[in-house]
Amino acid sequence: MAKNFLKVTCKDCGSEATIFSRATSVISCGVCGATLSTPSGGKADLVGCTVLETLE
Repeated sequence: MAKNFLKVTCKDCGSEATIFSRATSVISCGVCGATLSTPSGGKADLVGCTVLETLE
């Protein structure tokens, strides 16, 4: 099972963050507080961000 991290940018403020691709909790932007991803039982659903690159 691949354990990938994602480098993402917030759609609201443009800040960058690194998140786990299979996050089991809600991930919020550290700058503006917008929701970046929500858990879905597998890969996290990316709701408020855009993926810049996949880190392994």
